[in-house]
Amino acid sequence: MAEQVEAKTEKKKEKKKFQMPNTYVILFVIIGIIALLTWFVPGGAYDLTEEGDAIAGTYHVVESNPQGLWDIFMAPVTGMLGSDTVDGAIAISLTILLFGSLLEMMDKTCALKIAIKRITNANKNNMNVLIAILVIIMSFFGTLEGAYEEGIVYFLMFVPVILALGLDTVTAILIVVLGTQVGCISSIVNPFATGIASGIAGISPGEGMLERIIMFVLFDALAILLICRYANRVKKNPEKSVQFFRREQDLLEFPAADDEDLSLTGRQKGALALFILTFVFMIIGLTPWTSLNPDWTFFDDFVAWVAATPIIRNILGTDMTAFGNWYFPELSMITLIMVILIGVVMRYNADEIIDTILKGAAGLVSTAFVVPLARGIQVVMDNGQITPSILHACEGALASLPPVAFVIVALVCYFLIACLIPSSTGLAAATMGIMGTLATFANVDVHIMVIIYLMALGLAKMITPCSIVVMTCTSAAHMSYGDWVKQVAPMVGILFLVCCVFLSVLVLI
Repeated sequence: MAEQVEAKTEKKKEKKKFQMPNTYVILFVIIGIIALLTWFVPGGAYDLTEEGDAIAGTYHVVESNPQGLWDIFMAPVTGMLGSDTVDGAIAISLTILLFGSLLEMMDKTCALKIAIKRITNANKNNMNVLIAILVIIMSFFGTLEGAYEEGIVYFLMFVPVILALGLDTVTAILIVVLGTQVGCISSIVNPFATGIASGIAGISPGEGMLERIIMFVLFDALAILLICRYANRVKKNPEKSVQFFRREQDLLEFPAADDEDLSLTGRQKGALALFILTFVFMIIGLTPWTSLNPDWTFFDDFVAWVAATPIIRNILGTDMTAFGNWYFPELSMITLIMVILIGVVMRYNADEIIDTILKGAAGLVSTAFVVPLARGIQVVMDNGQITPSILHACEGALASLPPVAFVIVALVCYFLIACLIPSSTGLAAATMGIMGTLATFANVDVHIMVIIYLMALGLAKMITPCSIVVMTCTSAAHMSYGDWVKQVAPMVGILFLVCCVFLSVLVLI
């Protein structure tokens, strides 16, 4: 009898135990909260330049546009398809789906599993070195072209290796999220962040480059230290991982090769070469060559030559996009081409190739749906016309502070705004015209305000539920957002403090 009572008590405790809602519920709740704010926060607007950038000191109240139930449920739809003020997420979602097809095809060939097993064996005694290499690669992508939405692609590549080393999926997420975003924090040559923000602020992207190079080295080292510290703790005590409860499931979902024979057939080598070539094309295509050096016009010249050569133009097409100008549509295209080519190399018939494409895409549908939901938050803010009002509140708080206090408060304000608008171009367009002017009023160099913008954007994208890389990676890892916050918040706090110290030094020297 006593055992039955005890069992009932345990069941009640289990029922009462709080469970964090899943990703979709969290995002819908945030959309609802933002919609509710549109009923209380006054609508506002700034006068804009011809380029669409806000002008400091021109804020004025406009008629509010409270968002209702219709707007809440339309927000993710608009987030997927896009509007005049928000880019549609459909291109990102399609890339995610097709990358699922690519991974499914590689899983079918077993080539990637065997290669991963080889990498694991080669680095099983050098776990920290492997983490350092991966973080540096990710940060390079972040500082070069603002790697962000495509982080899910890298997570799915790394996670089998990380699990095989005895670590957890959280480590893989940390490598991708912290890696790309410490690169974003420095953004040495990122035209989508540094380039746009500097242009709006009226300065050259070269201003502050030395400081950003120092930041790249500093924050890379710090991120590697934080991740290795976490990884070593999990390696020593696996049960300390919040994902330990599904360790066996993760190993089944993200398997490495179990075969003792780690030799690759000629066709498997060909498939693996095409898989690697996919990322070579992505990197070359996304690298902003002419932004790095105006004289590097080879790819643009080649496309122009193709367009002017009748026979080649008819074969290749007239609407080619030059390397350096690629974005998600081109990433989707090259991924689909490579999936088909790998199937041909492996001598799969057409039905097998199509079935593999559909099966792989189906596996990432849930992840692909996260993107338009995150976009929906920005849709409600813009439609409710409260973004300028939130920005104006920060403008008033910063106007009369001394330099050191100014840069720290500006970082806090920028971080809060970036948590709601984690878009490099959107955040720069909405804020930099105003914040750059405020920096001048506070006797702070304008390039330091660009650095503040970069820091806030990178930090926000590590933790905000509006961050696509956070929500897609945690969703793919079956990790709750609440657990992610618990793990990453102390790390973000440390990075934030280092940012404050770095900025204080900049304004004092």
